[in-house]
Amino acid sequence: MEKLKEFEPIFYPKSMAVIGASNDERKFGARFLRTLQEFGYRGALYPINPRQVEVSGLKAYPTVRDVPQPVDFAAITVPAPVVPQVLEDCLARGVKAAEIFTAGFGETGEEEGRQLEARLAEIARRGIRVIGPNCFGVYCPGGGMTLLPGADFPKETGPIAFISQSGGHAVELARQARGWGISFSKVISYGNACDINEADLLEYLAQDSDTKIIAAYIEGPRQGERFRHLVQVVSQTKPVLIWKAGLTQDGARAVNSHTASLSGEETTWDALFKQTGALRVGSLEEIIDTAVALMHLPVSTGRRVAVIGGGGGISVAATDACNQAGLHIPAFNEPLQRELKQILPPAGTAVRNPVDVGAPVVPAGIWHRIWQKVAAAEGVDTIIATQALHLFRGERWRHFFDTKGSSISDSLQIPVDIKTNSGKPVIMVLPVGGTDVDMLEAEKARRQFRDFYLRNGIPVYPSLERAARAIAKVVQYYERRAQA
Repeated sequence: MEKLKEFEPIFYPKSMAVIGASNDERKFGARFLRTLQEFGYRGALYPINPRQVEVSGLKAYPTVRDVPQPVDFAAITVPAPVVPQVLEDCLARGVKAAEIFTAGFGETGEEEGRQLEARLAEIARRGIRVIGPNCFGVYCPGGGMTLLPGADFPKETGPIAFISQSGGHAVELARQARGWGISFSKVISYGNACDINEADLLEYLAQDSDTKIIAAYIEGPRQGERFRHLVQVVSQTKPVLIWKAGLTQDGARAVNSHTASLSGEETTWDALFKQTGALRVGSLEEIIDTAVALMHLPVSTGRRVAVIGGGGGISVAATDACNQAGLHIPAFNEPLQRELKQILPPAGTAVRNPVDVGAPVVPAGIWHRIWQKVAAAEGVDTIIATQALHLFRGERWRHFFDTKGSSISDSLQIPVDIKTNSGKPVIMVLPVGGTDVDMLEAEKARRQFRDFYLRNGIPVYPSLERAARAIAKVVQYYERRAQA
């Protein structure tokens, strides 16, 4: 538990200096100080600016050495040539850790930038931990810490942690995840990693009780073998999702100019994923999809899938999506098929698996009976159902909500009850409709459905393909862990 104590001033600082803070909102330091205040940081804040007496309603100090009280953490926003001296001041003052937002170091490819970064690393070795440079820093709801811009990020602590060499990806994931019921324990943008790197952060998050799932955007690990070993160990108890950037020739060149990292060969990373059990993802979207599945789907989630839906070629589309993801759609036995035929009209339906109910929306009574039959089927581990709400708009939409017995809202509770009573994992697919104004009412209702299902432990996806890939990741993780 050594890392928990060592990194406590980074995630839960009792006091913090913002070096480069000012009253000029055009400047990074001014905006970051304001963001911390608006987010609700609860510790003592000390603006550092030799030309200001007061910043954002707080007493300012010429240097961090002049702050009379202890300082746990420093956010550094001054120009690159000044940063080494500022970090020396922090070390002399007894500041335990710092995040350096400033760019202009090793990522430039210039000798001056590399030398500046080497100086930062040397200072860090003398007794201060450093995140960055060229980063967005730390978002930790439990410690009142946030990124810029991040004043409106969720303030509740959740089970997901994200470490990212890209500040933009860190901010974007925190924003996008809000609509998917995801909240975070920690998000760390660590940039050039002159001191604290992805292996250090992974070791910390493995010990962090708030973190249940770890995701990472990696351009090039600083300590490759240590990182590989940690991923292998951590994956045995916590899922580790890795988005490895820079595996193409052009991508590798972009990585080097972004954080001066060595991207590595694709074959090396293929081996890492096979050896460690880490889950390979390729976008923020896939991180979100996989995280949602891991949050809600149990160990019993399996590859044998039953699919329920109506309209839009559900049988072919579902079979292709599931098979391509490595899932299997077993045919129902003859007795079950006969029972389903007695419930559904003969024309335009299918009962073999997938079950095509023939229409985007059916009366709640029929919907319930279909669910009960499918949930009881032998040889089925997991159930996916599609509700094609996007096909309804305007008066037709209101009609289906208001007509008793065929109301869409009457069907809302059915998947939740089936999941609870059968013990089988349930996943819902709610496709997104068009982008025209007439779809706004339907889209609002679709998001309300999504939020309801997520609150009740049911993952939701906008397509069968995304649902199938996310389920397959969960199955892969639990199969691997069972074999370890």
